[in-house]
Amino acid sequence: MNVYKKLLSNTLLIALSTFGSKLLVFFLTPFYTAMLNTREYGIMDNVVQLSNLLIPIASAGIANAVIRFGMDDTTDRKTVYTFGITVTAIGSAVLLLAYPLLDLIPYTGGYTLLVCFYVIASNFHAACSQFARSGGNVRLYAEDGILCTAVAIGLNILFLAVWDMGVAGYVLSSILADCTCALFCILKDKQWRSFDLRSILGGSLEKKADLAMLRYSLPLIPTTICSWIINISDRFIITSILGESANGIYSIANKIPTILIIVSNIFTYAWQLSAFADQPKEEREGLFSNVARVYQAVAFGGAAWLIVTAKISTKLLAAPEYYEAWQFVPMLVLATTFCCLANFLTSAYLVDKRSMATFVTILIGAVCNIIGNILLIPVMGSMGAAVSTCLSYVIMFTIRFFHSRTSVAIRWDIPRFILSAVLVTALCIVMILEIPYWLPISAALTAIITILNIENLIRAAKKVLRRG
Repeated sequence: MNVYKKLLSNTLLIALSTFGSKLLVFFLTPFYTAMLNTREYGIMDNVVQLSNLLIPIASAGIANAVIRFGMDDTTDRKTVYTFGITVTAIGSAVLLLAYPLLDLIPYTGGYTLLVCFYVIASNFHAACSQFARSGGNVRLYAEDGILCTAVAIGLNILFLAVWDMGVAGYVLSSILADCTCALFCILKDKQWRSFDLRSILGGSLEKKADLAMLRYSLPLIPTTICSWIINISDRFIITSILGESANGIYSIANKIPTILIIVSNIFTYAWQLSAFADQPKEEREGLFSNVARVYQAVAFGGAAWLIVTAKISTKLLAAPEYYEAWQFVPMLVLATTFCCLANFLTSAYLVDKRSMATFVTILIGAVCNIIGNILLIPVMGSMGAAVSTCLSYVIMFTIRFFHSRTSVAIRWDIPRFILSAVLVTALCIVMILEIPYWLPISAALTAIITILNIENLIRAAKKVLRRG
């Protein structure tokens, strides 16, 4: 099987998992907006996003090291798993001890204890599922995602529609789903065989592996925090300035660009299995370059269709009281496009385990985002947050575009890239301003963007179908 067929095979398996774990949840947004009013939805979003901020802090980002070092033939897998679980357990204990301090954080509606258990369950699930994936067990990883969704959705219906538990019911269903799936991975992958405290308390070789995992994962904690700042901090600022209902509206607008993130993550998870494999420099650069061209085609093509259908998708996705969210969708989709492109370049850094480079570049984006939020939200309202997010991702991608070449010299399709970026930006502006004849103009721009990028997709299909 050639490398492209293997990449496609892994992508399809992970797509099956992600469809089970994220797309179905995405399509249940009408259910959530019917069960929760705008204020409750805003509180729920704050609770979940605060949990997402605490997840890497409480675990020292160790799940990232589990997947990267678990794929490394020079590292003992027992050491990887045992150290990952041990660090997660210690971090969970520290998080519970810090509960009184966490309870002082505003905007979470008194759900701090649920936040703690949400973080703990998510971290153990991540460690177990990433260890399974690092061993090449992509099928189990897909099954885990499907099971996680089935449990979460079933409990959501029970807790929200039947028992009317509100925000607490939504969060509790996620906690129980993560616990169930962590246990599933342990039993199905027989991971108890890999847990051996002697592997991390023994000789110098193991200790070096432990230290290497920490050196790799620790810089990813501030990296994730900076990512949170870019993605989520605007929601807390919107809540403090405009109120919880405004944040609920803005949160729904963020749901539609999530489709692009889901597709990007599907590919990224599969791509990592190929990107981290040992290859000669020229072969690696050729693989990265071919994949980059496909990635940019999907990113810009997908963005165009999400932008042009913003009004329709918002009407279908949420209750009528959320419809005004559509106006923020085009700018947030544009921001997400550059976010996905920047995330692709992260894989170039991770080949050489340069997690510090990932951190520095995203730190610059986070600083730009904070400044933009402070300046634009008071003037432009929620649209200011969307513009600030977009600009921060454009800056971050630009820096990584040039700097990542020190790890892997990726050959992008520059003329097509620039033209696509300009046309998608124009489409975004046309939709937001609703200029005269905006509908035919938007349709024409979408068609041009699609045709412009389809050639790279055809070339990719030929590579996949090629024998050998």
